[in-house]
Amino acid sequence: MEGSQREEGCRPDEELDDACGGDSMNGVSDEYPSDYAYVFGLSEQDIIRKVFRSEERAYDFYSKFGRCHGFGVRKGDYGKDEEGNLIRRRFFCNRAGLRDEKHLNRLDRKRGHRPETMTNCLAKLSIYLDRENSTWKVRKVILDHNHELTPRRMVHMIPKFRRISDAAKANIDGMRGYGVSTSKILGYMAGVAGGYSLLGFTKKDAYNYIDHMRRAKVVNGDSNAAIVYLEGKAAADPMSMARYNVTKDGMLANMFWADGPCRVDYQYFGDVVAFDSTYKKNKYQRPLVIFSGSNNHKQTTIFGFGLVLDETIESYTWMLENLLEVMCNKQPSVVVTDGDDAMIAAVKKVFPEATHRLCAWHLQKNVTSNGGEQMFREIFCKWLYADMEVDDFELEWEEASEKFGLHKKCWANQMYEKRHMWCNAYLRGKFCAGYRTTSRCEGINSHIKGFLNSKHSILELVQNLELVVREYRNNELVAQFNSIYSTPVLTTCLDPIERCAADVYTRAIFVLVKKEIDGVGAINFVSKRRVSTTMVYTMEEYGHPGHNIVTLFDRTMTRMECQCRFWEKEGFPCRHIFFVMKHEHLKDIPNRLILKRWRRDAKAIEEYGDKTDDMLSERGFLLRHGALHAASQWMLYLGSKNRTVFKTAMEGIRGICTDIHAILGQPNEGRKANADEHIRDPVVVRTKGAPRSKGKKGKKRRCTFCKRTGHTKRTCLDRVPNRSKWGLQEDEESVEIPGANENFMGVHETSLPPRSASVYSRDGKNVLAELKPVGTQERIVGTAQSEILASVADVGSCDYHQQVLDLLKSLNATIGSDGIEKSQ
Repeated sequence: MEGSQREEGCRPDEELDDACGGDSMNGVSDEYPSDYAYVFGLSEQDIIRKVFRSEERAYDFYSKFGRCHGFGVRKGDYGKDEEGNLIRRRFFCNRAGLRDEKHLNRLDRKRGHRPETMTNCLAKLSIYLDRENSTWKVRKVILDHNHELTPRRMVHMIPKFRRISDAAKANIDGMRGYGVSTSKILGYMAGVAGGYSLLGFTKKDAYNYIDHMRRAKVVNGDSNAAIVYLEGKAAADPMSMARYNVTKDGMLANMFWADGPCRVDYQYFGDVVAFDSTYKKNKYQRPLVIFSGSNNHKQTTIFGFGLVLDETIESYTWMLENLLEVMCNKQPSVVVTDGDDAMIAAVKKVFPEATHRLCAWHLQKNVTSNGGEQMFREIFCKWLYADMEVDDFELEWEEASEKFGLHKKCWANQMYEKRHMWCNAYLRGKFCAGYRTTSRCEGINSHIKGFLNSKHSILELVQNLELVVREYRNNELVAQFNSIYSTPVLTTCLDPIERCAADVYTRAIFVLVKKEIDGVGAINFVSKRRVSTTMVYTMEEYGHPGHNIVTLFDRTMTRMECQCRFWEKEGFPCRHIFFVMKHEHLKDIPNRLILKRWRRDAKAIEEYGDKTDDMLSERGFLLRHGALHAASQWMLYLGSKNRTVFKTAMEGIRGICTDIHAILGQPNEGRKANADEHIRDPVVVRTKGAPRSKGKKGKKRRCTFCKRTGHTKRTCLDRVPNRSKWGLQEDEESVEIPGANENFMGVHETSLPPRSASVYSRDGKNVLAELKPVGTQERIVGTAQSEILASVADVGSCDYHQQVLDLLKSLNATIGSDGIEKSQ
């Protein structure tokens, strides 16, 4: 029989089985249909004649026999001798036995019964140890089952035969590490294997494995795991830095982190910073704050991330102060946010010298939502974007106030008080790197939806945000390559100036500069005069006769200034300056007019690309795994050409795996969190974002008395605190109280004031956090910071239970002790 052989010590009617001695530790799936050929067609007498070298070989044999015939196998009872050596063992069908009756008759059961799989099947294999030959022989075998055997196409779904190999686990971990969803991972692996039935495991097994790995990473707490991960990054990248503080009860409050490339980018392009908060990106509902800017290719670059406890002035102030210190105290010149009052106050406190610009899109939306007329919306849009003087704006505002009654509108008065943060008349001379709105922040928020969701832990959030940053850095690398590798075609008549611009600026900026060079043709010369060493040019644009524009040129200092202030706003020369350069026969753009942040060499070439110095970390494992996977693609293609080559390739892979396994030995254990510095995980918070409406057809019905869901006022337990006091029976549904349909206690229901972010503790109480500086407690990864959040209870403004009791006392004259209403 195939797979069997005779050896000395076996009787002529016995067969020593060596066919099932595969290495169960091998991570490569190396089973072939031929491995099961020797178990087909075996009778009871054939199995009794079997002799095995070990108990495990017998178990492997019976498992393969069960897989071929449609049943699973599990290990049963065993016996040992006086010295503790195993001398007998029984293996049963996996459907042997019955469920204990006590599990079926439990009265406190909350979940439904699991489907019954046990049928008290008697099929089994019993073996014993032959001490003379040190072999295992079959004592008894029963092949009859009292249940239907599983069809061959479904045998792979029996739990005994499902196992995720080490190679499959590495494949799943690698793909998930790069942001691939679980469903797509399984679809890819099933396609490579030839179908889900050939994977060796089910979808549920894969999801359970992923969940197990996720829980293993946060075994000491989600917050601790995230902080340990950031500490590991700081060890691999000395410039990586993270900071956090905790509440009085040890719960994670705020956290800010930025890696080395983020800090480098801030030094180059941190003159303009935009930040906004986004919601539903972690299971604690903590608002995620993303700090971003614009690089020399006019692309979005990310400076850092933050998680805030709540959207208050204290939280945003803490975040901005840590951003400033982590970025070596470099102050931005312009900060762009939406109209959140907490952000405005925090920016004014931390960056007092910076220009704070509000998002124009949010302002236009605010005007529309407050019922602004169409004509006023057009005027407001002009104030946002048009070039005008401050006096002209003030005059137009006064005229609009009288025409539309803005003096009587609170929102209009608030907008006027903030005019220096949104009106272009006040901002026309400020360099904003193209920022007028927070649309780039919204673009980042939209992009990260593919990487984050409301079920992610803090550790998963930190890891997946690295994937987001990696994509933005790759876009920057591609743009830099295109700027260096290619040369634009010169099409204007000012070839020397255009060539100088092509050599100096990046491709994205050169396109904009070229439009200004082309615009020289639309400029008409008016006059020119000398004032000391300065030439004063007066010109006008085609289509705007009489609207003169003055440009100054100092040849000795190679200094040029234009009345339109385009250079101050955009950072590159306007068409008026290029007209003067043409008139003065200049061949190069003066260095004074070339803003370094728009140059091709604004950032050192060594700063581009991914850093690979963390080769001992999990990131390094993923990089090596990806490199080996790419290197083996050609071998996989050749090895699958025919069966002979396939067997040769498999034998080679097995040999390599055996050698590597011997070299590696026991893997190193991962880093564990410091048990002496345990940080509690945050609780779920309520943010100021828009309410969730997805999947809801309407609001849940609430009790009009206690304002809670799940019941009505007729069944509200808070309505009558002591029902027996008034003679009410427990089975009575309610008591009709006179005036119940009127306003309670004469208090009219009003809308609640705007609510700040609230934090709920595990006992359901509302907790608000306020910053209190403490000089001893440090919660920093990489630097020193000494602050802690103290929690104070939020006391309600009224006691509804006391009001109910007072109401019932007032009704004592109309309701008797028996609960029956008395006539007046």
